[in-house]
Amino acid sequence: MADIKLKHLEHLEDMMLDDGTAGCKEAVKFMEELLRMLGKKPAGGYVQTKWDGAPSVVCGTDPATGSFFVGNKSVFNKVSPKLCFTPEDIDVYYGKQPGLATKLYAALKYFKPLGIKGVIQGDLMYTQGDKKREVINGEELVTFRANTITYGVPIDQPLGHKIDNSKIGVVFHTHYQGSDIETMSAQPGAPIKTFANTQDCAVIANDTPMDEIEVDKTTLTQFATDVRTIEMKCIKAGDFLDHLVSNMGTTGEKKFHIASYLKMFFNSEIKNQRMINAESTLKELGKFYHTKMMKEISKVKNQAPKRELMYKGLQYMEDNYAQFKAMLELYKKIQEAKQHVLEALDKLESFRTYVESPTGYRLTNPEGYVLHMDGKMIKIVNRLEFSYINFTLPKDGWK
Repeated sequence: MADIKLKHLEHLEDMMLDDGTAGCKEAVKFMEELLRMLGKKPAGGYVQTKWDGAPSVVCGTDPATGSFFVGNKSVFNKVSPKLCFTPEDIDVYYGKQPGLATKLYAALKYFKPLGIKGVIQGDLMYTQGDKKREVINGEELVTFRANTITYGVPIDQPLGHKIDNSKIGVVFHTHYQGSDIETMSAQPGAPIKTFANTQDCAVIANDTPMDEIEVDKTTLTQFATDVRTIEMKCIKAGDFLDHLVSNMGTTGEKKFHIASYLKMFFNSEIKNQRMINAESTLKELGKFYHTKMMKEISKVKNQAPKRELMYKGLQYMEDNYAQFKAMLELYKKIQEAKQHVLEALDKLESFRTYVESPTGYRLTNPEGYVLHMDGKMIKIVNRLEFSYINFTLPKDGWK
């Protein structure tokens, strides 16, 4: 089966919750790479803008038949891979999902003339009925929204003109290596420069021009200091992080360990616009854990053993208060440090990004960026902004 691990991009600050000390050290390496890029020093990695598209589309030349196909992630199903070579195939696989089927019809029709060699993956940004011309803040834009963010590109720019005249738009970000669908593996980037140029399909490049970035010396110095501080905090919190990771799980006693709810809790705090400081966040963590455990306990007849596990979890927090506080301070420090990077990168983008509200469009920043380094990827997102919007904004139902 294709390596699907690259489909999930982890947040920089969550790496320590995945792999403990090793994840924390890896996060520091990513930040050091960013520091080299910001300072215009030799670096082996590269950055891509993360476009907020949907659905995810897999397409290209089927190694087994040599024929062009489209599909979503179900292309990689182990038992019944859903490769669509014709509109009839789309009807069979996705006839009960008319919104998705309509998108795949368009992808099949307009991606085939690109002459794609191999298998690639990307995010669909719009089809013909999704985009429109609008004047926002006195600027004429072509706008579209696939998921959470509404994009606006000035019509007088080359990209805006290209989008305005196209019937479908896509951002390809991944290519696959291997001799058959079942065993091929995902690799970052897509060879869009080799595609044929067609008016109907706008293939939007997402490489971020790091060579054009300008960061003042004060910001670089602060970011460098932050990276060193984070490195030291990783050392301090390392053993505790490893202990947390070793106790995460979804079955048995690990299901009742507080470590298993940290990511879920952080998402909840982001949704509620909290995470002000370590002490207040710890109090919220205790409340969150207690609420989750009571729901789990209510599902079983013999509740006493589960209550005991919950009390052990709460006591674990009390006994390791200083370690939890250090972990939360580290988490927040990584979030603060990456904000320096986001503020610099956001200035490079020529398109506009908005969030729709009852009173109209509200200007926001791009979703974020993806840093590639040594074949690995990490996403850099302002979670207190974009993730909050993503959690709370109603989605259009194309699925």
